[in-house]
Amino acid sequence: MSSKPLAKSSSKSAAKITAITHPSPEKALNVDKFIGQLLEDLKSNQLELPVLPQVAVKVSKIIDDPGARSKDLAKAIGADPALSARVIQVANSPLVRGSNKIDNLQSALTRMGNTMVRNIVTTFMVRQLFRTENQYLQDRMKLIWNHSAHVAAISHVLATHFSILKPDEAMLAGVLHDIGKLPILSKARKIPHIAENGKALDMVLARLHPSLGKAILAAWRFDEEFIDAAAEHENIYRDSKVLDFADIVLVANIHSHMGKPDAKRIEMDKVPALKKLNLDPEASIAVLEEAHNEIVEIQTLLTN
Repeated sequence: MSSKPLAKSSSKSAAKITAITHPSPEKALNVDKFIGQLLEDLKSNQLELPVLPQVAVKVSKIIDDPGARSKDLAKAIGADPALSARVIQVANSPLVRGSNKIDNLQSALTRMGNTMVRNIVTTFMVRQLFRTENQYLQDRMKLIWNHSAHVAAISHVLATHFSILKPDEAMLAGVLHDIGKLPILSKARKIPHIAENGKALDMVLARLHPSLGKAILAAWRFDEEFIDAAAEHENIYRDSKVLDFADIVLVANIHSHMGKPDAKRIEMDKVPALKKLNLDPEASIAVLEEAHNEIVEIQTLLTN
């Protein structure tokens, strides 16, 4: 995975390069045992799932409460100075594109609206979960977050220009698509021969993160469309009845890996999600190259 923005390539051959491959088996017995432990823990409700930070939960409850007032929302967010500054930053960013600069939280909340505020708060609170005292795993978590931010940025662009879906919600779906990797890394922290074996860890992450992402977002009581995006973004040839967030994140994830040396080849012209966006492989590359600066701006906002 990489935090680098989408590469500018016009090669038609790039249209067939996509998601990461499963690494070659290494220490298969240990890996299979570790996967078995994870699945058994999940089945018995013993798996340590990440908890959505309380600020995000509180903000969501306020927004869902018809009797809540705008000052209640401002108070909840304002209690966290760093989050408050982030919300103001977003209100002045390409995500909103207001006509004048905002320098206070209340104005930022008014400009963004409740739904976007919820999504932005959730995004920055989820970022806090990608931290650990284990330096090796911290480096891995940073790579995963940077990749998630890249997918989120591409998802925002795709939703903005090629769908009627809300861009900020598509962005959040991109942010959350790899959330299932967190409990794997958390358990690996206690098993050095897994944590320090990059290929083995890659194998486990690739195999299990969609199902674990589904479990986490269900536990967090997210809407089904976000759960589907986490569960289905690796299912390249899924064919939903209508365009949804899973389709957008799937295409964004494909493009985020495009041109990588460890990427596998797929038949892009047979990807249903791409067709539902009314894009062919070459056109999808071209439009995202054109939106390169926009993608970089959004990705930078999420990672800095």
